[in-house]
Amino acid sequence: KPEVVKRRDLFDRPPLTKGWTSGYTALMGDAAHPTMPNLGQGGAMAIEDAYVLGEELDGIQHTDEILGRLQAYEKRRFLRASIAQYLSRNGSDSLVDWEKLRSTPIIGPIAMWFVNVFQPITMDYLYSADI
Repeated sequence: KPEVVKRRDLFDRPPLTKGWTSGYTALMGDAAHPTMPNLGQGGAMAIEDAYVLGEELDGIQHTDEILGRLQAYEKRRFLRASIAQYLSRNGSDSLVDWEKLRSTPIIGPIAMWFVNVFQPITMDYLYSADI
């Protein structure tokens, strides 16, 4: 029934280029790196952020150490989270236009080849991380 279908807008954005930390404040999870839901990485990235932030803050002896530890957290997490954002955004765009992409002469077979080659690498990267 058409009346049971509800529209839900989804939003993301490219990775932040000015960083996740400012003074004694650090962003994590969707505040730092929102993702589309197609790869299931939003919650996973937030958990990884919390784990790494906890490791960085563990053992602090003096408040003078906090700023450096927050920056170390960002440095450890930025690349992986940015890659997850890119893969999620790219995957979402591909899903929306998949039939058109797949059926386009020449480009369709090339796109299928890329998916077949790179999807296992992508999944391995996302789901077997050693943070």
